[in-house]
Amino acid sequence: MRDQPPEAEPVDPGRSVAQSDAHARPVADVLAQIGVDPASGLSAPDIVRRRATAGTNELATQERPSVLGMIREAMTEPFVLLLFVAGILAMIVGEVRDGLLVLVGLVPIVGADVLTTFRSENALESLRQAAAPRARVRRDRQVEDVLAADLVPGDMVLIQTGEIVPADLRLTRAEALLIDRSMLTGESIPEPGTTTPDPPDAAMADRHALAYAGTAVVSGRAEGVVVATGPATEVGRIARDLAVTERRRSPLQRELDRLVRILLVVAVGLILITTGLGFVRGHPLGANVLAGISAAIAAIPEEPPVLLAVVLGLGAYRLLRRGVLVRRLSAEETLGAVDLIVTDKTGTLTENRLALRDVLRPDGAVVDPAVRADIVRLALRAEEDAWHLDDGTRPGSFSRALLAAIGADDPGARPDPADLVAGEGPTDGHPYSLTWSRRGGATEGQVIGAPEIVLGLTLDRGVDRAAWMAVVDAEAGQGGRLLLLARATTPRDGDQPVRWSPVAVLAFADPIRADVPAAIGLARRAGIQTIVVTGDHPATAVTIARAAGIDADDVVVGTDLAGWSDAELTDRLAAMSVVARAVPEDKLRLVDVARAAGRTVAVTGDGVNDAPALQHADVAVAMGSGTAVAREASDLVLGDDSFATLMYGLREGRRIVANVQKGLVFVVSTHVALLGFILIATIAGFSQPLLPIQILWLELFIDLATSVAFEREPEEPGAMDRPPRRRDRPLLTGSLLARISLAGGFSAVAALILMLTHDGTPDHVRWLAYTSLVVAQIVRAYANRSLERPVTSLRPNGLLAGAIVMVLLAQLAIPAVPVLADAFRATPLDATDWTLVAAIALGPAVLAEVLRRTTGRVWVA
Repeated sequence: MRDQPPEAEPVDPGRSVAQSDAHARPVADVLAQIGVDPASGLSAPDIVRRRATAGTNELATQERPSVLGMIREAMTEPFVLLLFVAGILAMIVGEVRDGLLVLVGLVPIVGADVLTTFRSENALESLRQAAAPRARVRRDRQVEDVLAADLVPGDMVLIQTGEIVPADLRLTRAEALLIDRSMLTGESIPEPGTTTPDPPDAAMADRHALAYAGTAVVSGRAEGVVVATGPATEVGRIARDLAVTERRRSPLQRELDRLVRILLVVAVGLILITTGLGFVRGHPLGANVLAGISAAIAAIPEEPPVLLAVVLGLGAYRLLRRGVLVRRLSAEETLGAVDLIVTDKTGTLTENRLALRDVLRPDGAVVDPAVRADIVRLALRAEEDAWHLDDGTRPGSFSRALLAAIGADDPGARPDPADLVAGEGPTDGHPYSLTWSRRGGATEGQVIGAPEIVLGLTLDRGVDRAAWMAVVDAEAGQGGRLLLLARATTPRDGDQPVRWSPVAVLAFADPIRADVPAAIGLARRAGIQTIVVTGDHPATAVTIARAAGIDADDVVVGTDLAGWSDAELTDRLAAMSVVARAVPEDKLRLVDVARAAGRTVAVTGDGVNDAPALQHADVAVAMGSGTAVAREASDLVLGDDSFATLMYGLREGRRIVANVQKGLVFVVSTHVALLGFILIATIAGFSQPLLPIQILWLELFIDLATSVAFEREPEEPGAMDRPPRRRDRPLLTGSLLARISLAGGFSAVAALILMLTHDGTPDHVRWLAYTSLVVAQIVRAYANRSLERPVTSLRPNGLLAGAIVMVLLAQLAIPAVPVLADAFRATPLDATDWTLVAAIALGPAVLAEVLRRTTGRVWVA
């Protein structure tokens, strides 16, 4: 029974008391000090007043930057600062016009950066809101789910197995409560929680009357009053004392870092060559400065990090809209490499919509409605969680099914909590629920759980165990979830062990999701192996697996798996499809052995016991309906729990990584073309092959194309008919870099040949060469939408096509507008010039199209 607070005015409503002596004081004293009636909870005015005092229940969070903040950050980017310094330097040495043009050119670059950041922040904000933890509280005598950030001191919070404690709580009720406090104490063994006050001088690790924010409820249920929120919690205090550490870079981020370092070395070398040759040849200082500025703009690679951030951020937002919450963006790059899925059955392959199908005994199905109803009511009394529904406890799936079978109108549907003597819910050690309760003046015991385990208890003499197992084996082939109900025939506290007598086998139907067979077939075509790991009977597991489209000829039982060595398990792994009667350790071992064998593993899970396997997986996938512990250990959360949704996520992961690769091919080929042209033109004797404003215009298009257009690129045909990408295979392999260099180098050499062979003023031949580079790049952007399939076989990318048309129109308009023509030093091109430009731009694209169509080889246009 809950302690009731005496009538007393709170000292300071909303004041956090956890750091004082809440652990050492009786529950009634704490409730009186904080000013709350545990039976009703806080009222709406109380919550508003306390939040104004205590603030939100969050640790220090990174505020979303304002638009002005985004502009300020964009203007302090190294690339922008370099251009600003270059423009000022050009004006100092007398090149006023070109210096001003460089400064003016910063405006669209900063604008594009701000727009990109704004879109990414919108996407990330949606992810943050979707991932926000929730808490179950009693307010105004009603139990409701609220955002954990909205908790205030004095809130009455309900916690149960599988949940994360949302704030520091003084426990007011605890039933078989075990809490994993390893994140605070380092002790891996769960510790009990109690309402009994601790000694006043007890250390934090010895305070069992408090449940600390961030710790995990391993078993049992409890209620507590919030005594500290946000920074005032124990984990908040620790967070303040810890220095901020840099998170590890993902493999793709490290690959981009390597690429940027290479391009930076090339950039420095090019700047030194262009300015050095200029001084050797006696060119004036202003011309040399502009040549160095042009080389710097062309060479410094600012696009790859932007590309990765935008594609991953907006990709995660797309996934969220389809019910896949990405908790860690770096997991997206791993999705495309997954070649093994270790999945649960219930809720993932099935609808997790249990319904009682049959009540069976050795002499046949129970068909008499009255007898059947009595058995179902007894089964509900055996479910430990069913006794706590009035306290706001969420019923388990079996309790929900039993309640539905009884009917909401049945006055005896819910057991009276006052009759409960003792209860113990299912755990890994005993997969059954056992209760003792008072009825009709006597105490009775009932147990319900896995049939083999219940039949392994001490049975009444004369019970035909074989007959009951025959019922189980016969029904298991129907694919149902089976529980055996038994009642005690001897007293709980007698001298002899409690003896049990089976009552009935309850068969629950959980149909396969309609879209799962197609998703399993897609996984098979994509080279992804699926292993179902379940605690069900082998016959049940086989029936469900086959209904889902999984070959289940070779079923492994958990006890057999435990007897295999790691080497034997590795040898058999590729042929496995179903593991029945599995325990959590089996799933964890499967993950560890598979990863050691070089497999990239995705694991699904929903319970506390799934957390270790999730933490060891390459991609951890939690069920949206699962426990908070599983969600905290996950990379992805499936809103509908479905295997089909997981396959959508894997499919989208392949598209995302492919689009990053296409964007990188475009970025690198552009830099190769610009760098190569400036280098060979400088060596050939041209003092300033390209102007800074010309390169800025091309850079602006690169940013827009990579950050927006490539993110929108649809999936290539047949993308899911290929084996997964190996994680250790770089996106830009040596052979691909060679093809990129060849493509960019062709554009550079062709542009130089135009300058050397074409008659006209220096400005005209430079504009002609520059136009050939621009058109070649926009054609290359579209032609490289696939590196091994003909572009004509792809679905159109309207955004990229629109960007290309806009660039072409701008390139035509610049010489016709006097102000722009003067800034770009542009001159009109005649039909012959445009023919040459078209031939240089389209030639490599046509060649690539032919090679891809006839040979299927990877080729860069």
